[in-house]
Order: sequence, then structure tokens, then C-alpha cells
Amino acid sequence: MKKKILSVFLATAMVAAMAAGCGSVKTDNEVSASESGEKAAGKDVYSEEVKIAFLPNVIGDSVAAAWADGMETYLSEFKNVTFDVYDGEASVDTEVQIMDELINQEYDAIILQATDAAGLASSVDKAEGAGIPVITVNMDADTTHTGMVTMVDVEAGEKVAEAIGESLGGEGEVVIISATPGASKGEQLDKGFKSVMEEKYPNIEILDEQSGEWLTENANTVMTNFLTKYPEIDAVFCHNDAMAEGAAEAAKAAGKDIQIWGCDGETKMLEYIEQGLCTGTIYTDVKNQGAVSAQFAMYAISSGITGANLSETPIVKMSSITVTGENVGQISENMRW
Repeated sequence: MKKKILSVFLATAMVAAMAAGCGSVKTDNEVSASESGEKAAGKDVYSEEVKIAFLPNVIGDSVAAAWADGMETYLSEFKNVTFDVYDGEASVDTEVQIMDELINQEYDAIILQATDAAGLASSVDKAEGAGIPVITVNMDADTTHTGMVTMVDVEAGEKVAEAIGESLGGEGEVVIISATPGASKGEQLDKGFKSVMEEKYPNIEILDEQSGEWLTENANTVMTNFLTKYPEIDAVFCHNDAMAEGAAEAAKAAGKDIQIWGCDGETKMLEYIEQGLCTGTIYTDVKNQGAVSAQFAMYAISSGITGANLSETPIVKMSSITVTGENVGQISENMRW
């Protein structure tokens, strides 16, 4: 599956194009259509009724809640837009079922956090085939679709590996508490982390890797088992902050001083860093990411673009900040989520 990586500024350009009343971004199919005098049929998102659905992996997650907040804040400016949030219940089957319902209810766009990249591919194809653009957030689907808005993933793994490798002087032992198997974000984080470790820090051994399934409680159990199994652990990389918080509690209970890194930048994690319980995280303004996702969806509805118009999935990558105890104070209250 091919993807085209675009900068975070794309969303601003999209909205500007909407405000100007024209869609200046051309895809392969649009170029051919324009030459034959045809044009993709979009919707007037300022006057016609618009329905947008957000389907996260699980609705109780802090990241999903911040995304939804950002989406709702942006979309509330459009009085003609209905915005609905559904709970994927961390289940592929549930997300597939809800996707079918959203297609049958003829939503104008779906913003999806795909629990499993392969497991949701057919559902995304079905939606796109019905003319419903699908925008994925963080966790992608294994098929070409209208777009994706994501935190840095490979780059985040690289940044954490660099920080750990440098602080350990190139020698030590680490463990990984990873995402649910099949989650694209986890695979990308792993890719970045392991590539840097292999290339730059060959004397740092990755002792073990187990899934914490994104959950604090599960990560606490995994970390407790790691601490029992391995007498010496210098650092742990967790694929999200919730799991890092669980690992931190396990290390604290065992009286161990271990570097603990997460990835997201949620408020609780920043507090753990301030308290010295965790070492660092890769912060993203997730509320803004939600707003960008909603902007992307509105652009797609307005322009009539779907995956059928594209040879590659466009990707908007959000900017990030590596946060440690040295600079956590720079993440002000209005930036926290």
C-alpha cells in the first residue's frame, strides 16, 4: 500500500481552498476528468446537511477524547454539520459492524482509528466505494483511502531510541511494552526504535517485547513480569503514555529506578514526568490533530475526493515535541489535554 506524506500545513491549505470556493488539489483521476470536462461532484459544506462520524478504537481513551474534542470544536462552527462519536470497544468485529451501519446510514465522511490495519481494510474499501471518504487517525487501514492524519510514528520511535541510547552511553538492556498486534502505529513505532538501536547502539540489548494492548493495567502486569524475569532493566519504551504510566507504577512498587518512555503527551504523563516517575514522552497537540482530521474530512466532502480518485493515501503528520523533565514546563496548561 502506497502513501504520500504531506506536511501538517496541508490542512490549512485545504481550508483555504474551501474558503475560496475551489479545490486546487488535483489527484491522478481528477487530472484525467478535468481534461475530459468532468469534475468530481462535491457537496456544499456551508449550506447542505452534512453528517460526519468518528469511530475510535475505544471511546474512553484520553487520546480519543481529545481528538473528539478538537473535531467537535472545529465542526461546531458549521451549524449544518452533525457530528457523531461511536465506540469501537477495542474490537475489530465491533468496528466492522459499526462501519457497515455508518455506510448504510449514508454518512458523508468517516474518521476512523482502525483497531487492526488488515481487519478494517475491507470496511474502508466498502465506504470509499459508496462515495464516503475515510480519514484514518494514527492507526491506519491497509488500503488506499482518502487520507490519514497521524502523530509522528517512525520518527517518534527513533527519537526515543536516540534519547535512551545516548543516556545509557550506548550500553544497557531495554524492554518494550507494545501496542495491540496489528495496530499500524505500534508497528511504525517499533520500526523507528529498533532501526536506531540496531544501527547506532548495537551494545544495547532489547531483552523482551510484550503487548500491553494500549492499557495501563495490562502494561503494569507486563512490566511486573519483566522485573521478575530480568534482574537488570535500564529502560522501557512504551507505545503510548497510558502503558508508560502502568510501567512506572510497577517499577515504583519494585523499588526500581528505570528510564520509562511513552508516546502521546497526555496530561497525566506530563505530571508523571514532573514527579520523576517517567523519563519522557513524544508530545503531540492531539486536540489540534482532531481539528485537522475534521478539516480534512470537510475538504474531502467539499471536493468530492475519495480513495477512488487516488493512487496513494495522503498523510498529514503532526509536529511533535520531545518532552523530558528539563522542558516539561514548556507545555503550558492550554497545551495540555
